[in-house]
Amino acid sequence: MAALWIKVAISMRSAAIPIERLAALGVFVLFVVPLVVLCAWRVPTGLVPDEPTQVARVASVLNGQIIGHRVTTMNRASGGQDAGVTANFGLVVAAFAGTGKAAPAPFNTSPTKRLEWVRSILWSPGPIFVSSVNTAAYAPVAYIPAALGMGVAILGGALPHAAIIGARLGNALAFSLLGIAALMLARRGRLLILVTLALPMTIWLAGSANQDGVVIAVAVLGVALLTRAGPTAFWCGCAALAAVALQKPPYLPLAVLPLIAPQGLSWRALQERLPGGIAVAVPGLLWSMAVVTFVAVPLLPSPLYHPGPLWPGNHADLFHSANAAAQLQGLLHHPIRAALLPVRTLVGQFQELWHQFIGVLGILTIPLPHRLYTLWWLALLSALGPLAARPNIGEDGITRLPVTRLLVVAAMLCSAELIFLTLYLTWTPVGMDRIDGVQGRYFIPMLPVVVFVVPAIAVCARLPRWVWWIIPIATILATDATLPRLIAACYQS
Repeated sequence: MAALWIKVAISMRSAAIPIERLAALGVFVLFVVPLVVLCAWRVPTGLVPDEPTQVARVASVLNGQIIGHRVTTMNRASGGQDAGVTANFGLVVAAFAGTGKAAPAPFNTSPTKRLEWVRSILWSPGPIFVSSVNTAAYAPVAYIPAALGMGVAILGGALPHAAIIGARLGNALAFSLLGIAALMLARRGRLLILVTLALPMTIWLAGSANQDGVVIAVAVLGVALLTRAGPTAFWCGCAALAAVALQKPPYLPLAVLPLIAPQGLSWRALQERLPGGIAVAVPGLLWSMAVVTFVAVPLLPSPLYHPGPLWPGNHADLFHSANAAAQLQGLLHHPIRAALLPVRTLVGQFQELWHQFIGVLGILTIPLPHRLYTLWWLALLSALGPLAARPNIGEDGITRLPVTRLLVVAAMLCSAELIFLTLYLTWTPVGMDRIDGVQGRYFIPMLPVVVFVVPAIAVCARLPRWVWWIIPIATILATDATLPRLIAACYQS
């Protein structure tokens, strides 16, 4: 990280900042970062997807716990083996309390009164085991900023609620610094990078204790670095993508990016860059093996149920949770139907997933105004304009051959398929002909990769470059006007 900021400083001193870079930095710092801080400060704890268990993982990283662990006692909800991390239970109570579902404050207590109560929650006598079968499996790297923020707050005498706010602010700071570095270092795709960082869903995650905001910022930085030439940018970009794949193994196919960017596809480039691709993939593969060995337990606790139509065994069998081994049998027995499941899920839930990709706030309970979704759709299209306006061999020296673009598209499709299949194996009842648990936010880290996909389009090159910035900036300003009102209406009345 220090090397990146030294490179940014040298770049700023050696040449005047291009107007596009200055515009992107100005919009990000003035209109995106304040929204992230507002979310971190004003949104009640626990009202971001998975935040209570994410808080427990942050606390475990602060305590030096590299990976979660299984325990011999049974999970009371599922009746199966349990897994989790070690954390102070006061943090978990404070995180859940913000949702309005924790005693002793009544469920219908006003947000102001509840906040007063949550702020007074005390620390438990010491760390204990906290069941968190999902977040226990995550690598610690993306939790470091939140852990540092929580640690600083605790050193200052903070109670659990304030410690969670400290974790959120740690993530907000890391997100801001990574975003600034990406916008400074990108040789192309800067508008698409800005749009990715400014999505309402990105902002919502970045201002929480959830690791996903940091993961998105690291993915953006990795892509920005791979648009540059030179060994320093290349290896830093590989390190960023390796961190993304480590935290989220379904993104492992993005290991193809170092092989083709920035110089394009050639036999010599493949030979020189193969170690970079390996470096991206290996940490995630090794971590996945560690998770299977030490952490993985059946998810989706539920009442006993009969398997669905894809189950090749006896349909009178009973299951009480998801079962990856049983699901795999169904996938192998019905390979064609299984391969089409992600397509069916995407088609059937497209509008829901699209809205979640742009932003559905709270715990996926607060939709944005319809006009804002329309604006973001136009902003995403407009962000592709500067990419299409470049020739196939651009001023940045990047060769964009059709086969290169096809490889990137294939890697993105493989990542999407892995996301769907992972959720089918771990979060869907056995044998069902649907996929449960898919959320639009899972696909945001792949958005900046589109930088390497867009072909040159002659008509786009005829328009002034500033034209493409009008709709995205207007959309960001509209988001800036909408989110604070939503937060105040939903949480501060």
